[in-house]
Amino acid sequence: MRRKRIRKKPLFVLSFLLGLVAGGIIFSGMFLSFSVDFRSISTQLEGFTPSLTTRIYDFHGRLIGEFFTERREYARLEEIPPLLQKAFIASEDQNFYKHPGVDLFGILRALWQNLLSLRVVEGGSTITQQLSRSRFLDNRRNLERKIKETLLALVLERRYTKDELLEAYLNQIYLGHGVYGVKTAARLYFGKDLKDLNLAEMAMLAGIARSPSHFSPYVDLSAAQRQERRVLRRMLECGFITQEEYEKAVSTPIVLSGLERRASICPYFLDYLIKELRAHFEDQQIFSGGLKVYTTLDADIQKIANEALARSGYQGAILCIDPQNGYIKAMVGGKSYEESKFNRATQAYRQPGSTFKPFIYAAALDSGFTPSTVLVDEPLEFPNGWKPQNYERIFRGPMTLREALEKSVNIIGIKLLQETGIDKVIQYAKRMGIRSTLRRDLSLALGTSEVTLLELTTAYAAFANGGMVPEPIAILRVEDTEGHVLYEQKPVLRRALSPETAYIMARLLQSVVERGTARRAAIGRPVAGKTGTTEDFIDAWFVGFTPDLVCGVFLGNDDRKPLGPQKTGGIIAAPIFAQVMKEALKNVPPRDFPRPEGVIEVAVCAKTGLLPSPSCTAITLPFKQGTAPRTICTSCP
Repeated sequence: MRRKRIRKKPLFVLSFLLGLVAGGIIFSGMFLSFSVDFRSISTQLEGFTPSLTTRIYDFHGRLIGEFFTERREYARLEEIPPLLQKAFIASEDQNFYKHPGVDLFGILRALWQNLLSLRVVEGGSTITQQLSRSRFLDNRRNLERKIKETLLALVLERRYTKDELLEAYLNQIYLGHGVYGVKTAARLYFGKDLKDLNLAEMAMLAGIARSPSHFSPYVDLSAAQRQERRVLRRMLECGFITQEEYEKAVSTPIVLSGLERRASICPYFLDYLIKELRAHFEDQQIFSGGLKVYTTLDADIQKIANEALARSGYQGAILCIDPQNGYIKAMVGGKSYEESKFNRATQAYRQPGSTFKPFIYAAALDSGFTPSTVLVDEPLEFPNGWKPQNYERIFRGPMTLREALEKSVNIIGIKLLQETGIDKVIQYAKRMGIRSTLRRDLSLALGTSEVTLLELTTAYAAFANGGMVPEPIAILRVEDTEGHVLYEQKPVLRRALSPETAYIMARLLQSVVERGTARRAAIGRPVAGKTGTTEDFIDAWFVGFTPDLVCGVFLGNDDRKPLGPQKTGGIIAAPIFAQVMKEALKNVPPRDFPRPEGVIEVAVCAKTGLLPSPSCTAITLPFKQGTAPRTICTSCP
């Protein structure tokens, strides 16, 4: 027996020494491998900031959306209640403020608990090790990663204070359902700010961290409650809470806020906003920089517009702009973002039909024409064989420009374009905000050149705003996490029309609503606008305005199938406009379009546009100084 022991001892010692040497070689190789990684890791330590959620606010400061790669809102340690900090320490790392980054006693305790349970019930990683792993390493479970995790934890402990590490950990930790950090998790689970959490809720949050996929109360409430009680027992054992506090927390019912799956009220606007932001920021900053983006959108008007298009049953878009500054107040790009992310307010190029005619009339007013000018509505035939028609397939004979615009007469529009000049009309349209290519032929009068709703709505703002056209604005300002303004956008307005021409056009378009094709757009206050319908009822439009708001409505199928018989802009688009504007302006006092000094109001014969005789039906129209009629009408019986 003795000889056997003597014979085995050198063999055992030799094996042990060889094992140490082999382990040392393996460890050295891993350390050398890690040292190469460490060079890149060390460069990240100074910028030790986790990915943060960028939050989007409307004009009134209400949250309307978030951009993120990881859904997280950063919280300073002083914002995190001390009891919540202690809940995580009790649950994950009781010796956090004592160890140098690795807790040998914690490892032994975890091994003992796991042996007793014959399964893994407790981990030995410290908070610093967990932070090292989640921030810098991958998720592979092997010896090499464990060594790297341990070494990096030691480095972090030398580089940062305990409070800095705890703050980073509580913001870095994954807590389920795409949420990172305790601040965002408190809202997700309890609908509360951190300062409002009770002890039971704090304990449940710390318990969830063990395994969010298993211990989320939205996944398994009973498991989450067991974890909550485990954390409370640990807090009691550590002396972080009293017996009385423990018992009160155990008996406190947990009320969950509900897992929100609510879609954004403005998904098309958010997509548009990303494009705007990319002109000034890199994607990393937009989606991970924790920016605060304050926008021009009004959530109340957006909801109204959403509902109006949804109730209509048509595919299309609605866009509302403040004519005085270009602020985009609402943007609906389609009836269902889930079905199609194509934004019909900004990306759909469609024929505008008669909504293009106001550009012709505006140019004509600056070319010697007046609202009383008479042109003849009659059959036309051009050398190329083109025979344009009016919508009703009838011709009315002599009529004033005012009446022709009210009835949206194609023949008068073509004649007016011909006499004013195609190039001049194109110049006016471009000056007012049309960016699309326009055809240099007389079909332009019928709205055959494709444009977007954003272009048309912006251009009509010039009529509403005394001839000044604004650049559309979506962003007011962008702030960083400290509240410093990184970018700010101010209104930019250009003179597109004279105040006199803009006012006369506003009044003429007001008569379109009062007596013409857009009577269904009336909202009980001064409002103006123009209908548009394309051939075979493929597209239906209405763009209208008050002095306070411009709203454009486009309806049309993506495959350009007809909307249906008699589905004109006046019949289906104008009522949608009225629904939106009535609600959007219900708290805004009505006001008329302000008349500039260079315009006079004159009563004229409604039929001939001349000064009225006693037998005429009179109507009051605006004229530039010196252009009002001087002849008395003799045609009326």
